[in-house]
Amino acid sequence: MPETANNLSQPPIAPVRGMRRTEILETAARMFATSGMRTSLKDIGDACGILPGSFYYHFASKEAIVIELVRRYQADLDRIASQALDGMSEAGLSPLRQRVMEFSRAIAACTVRHPAALLMTLFEPPSGAGTELQCLVQQTPTAIHDAMLALLQADHRGADLRPGIDPAMLGDRLCESMMRHGVTDFHLGPQAQSLPDLRCQILLDGLAAQVPGKGALDASDARRAANDAVAHWNRAVKASERVAHLLRVARTEFARRGYDLTTLRDIAAASGVSAGTAYRLFSSKEDMLAAIIGHFEAQRSAAWDSILESSSTPLEKLDALIWLHIKLQERFNDEIRIQFSFVRLAPLSKRSIVMPSRLHDLEALLQAGLQSGAFRHRDVPIELYARCVYEALWTPDTLLKRVGTQVAYELARDTVLTGALVREKP
Repeated sequence: MPETANNLSQPPIAPVRGMRRTEILETAARMFATSGMRTSLKDIGDACGILPGSFYYHFASKEAIVIELVRRYQADLDRIASQALDGMSEAGLSPLRQRVMEFSRAIAACTVRHPAALLMTLFEPPSGAGTELQCLVQQTPTAIHDAMLALLQADHRGADLRPGIDPAMLGDRLCESMMRHGVTDFHLGPQAQSLPDLRCQILLDGLAAQVPGKGALDASDARRAANDAVAHWNRAVKASERVAHLLRVARTEFARRGYDLTTLRDIAAASGVSAGTAYRLFSSKEDMLAAIIGHFEAQRSAAWDSILESSSTPLEKLDALIWLHIKLQERFNDEIRIQFSFVRLAPLSKRSIVMPSRLHDLEALLQAGLQSGAFRHRDVPIELYARCVYEALWTPDTLLKRVGTQVAYELARDTVLTGALVREKP
């Protein structure tokens, strides 16, 4: 039976719905990345021109949108991992440096395409997330790590990697560095395009112009300053043990549950004190947060300043800063998690990964090292060089937990300072 004019005039429902879902996802991804994860369904609906009642026809909740964004991001990571492996088999083996840098650029570009999903998955699952989202966030992107390891191991002669460099650990550092590019660098615009290469060069070639002697680094004044600062953390005494106990519990709860979802009553219950006692000691959870983060920043700043004010060389100071950041991750892991949760929620205009004063300090340190010939020159502005060096001070949290302090420190020295590749003879 021929279709009527009315039937012909009605558009197909499924394609329209699919286009609308795509529009919502793209809009949500953009708004999460620029305005933070506090962006509401209403905000997204208004941007798409969708009434609240119609919105739920496409997505049942904000979390359903986030789940879809994370799935698309993870599928994209898997795709570029597969392409990297296919490239090895199709064209033969290119030089190790080229293989690693091309794949690293692809990972970094993927994070820029999915900044919202990256914010959700880079550290801990978001507070209050449902079971499905928590499972997704906790899934390690094993495909890119496996592909990077395959690239590093493809040279059967072993002529490229320096003896003692563990390919799996190096691969983890390279992958994590590229993934963080989407958080720390994507908003810089065109000038950020060179940063994935610079991040690779730091880990593959090292910052030091000459291979440093580890004995001299261990005995430096800067390393002594770092050790003294770490010892001071353990000696710190609070005025009241009850206050200290409440702050320890609050720190754990804020990191575990999320600041927004944790109340002062929750903290009191978890600490075993009455709500009245908790309110007498702290008028609000905001006061607790200020005390926790304030203490952390004071300890970090004091250690940072003492290292930079030491009589050591720029290279020795940089080595001590690497050690300091490993110890910070050990001692203040909850505080770091809390801070990153605020990065996830903050709009781009207020999203800060590093204090400007610390970047200025690193710029001065790099300038001194470049002038003395201690550091390698790179054809990038000093502020971008400092930004990548600051990121390289941090060891990936998963790697640190897996291999421990000393192994992670040795890997950082063998990459950030010396470089993982065999050095070309002058």
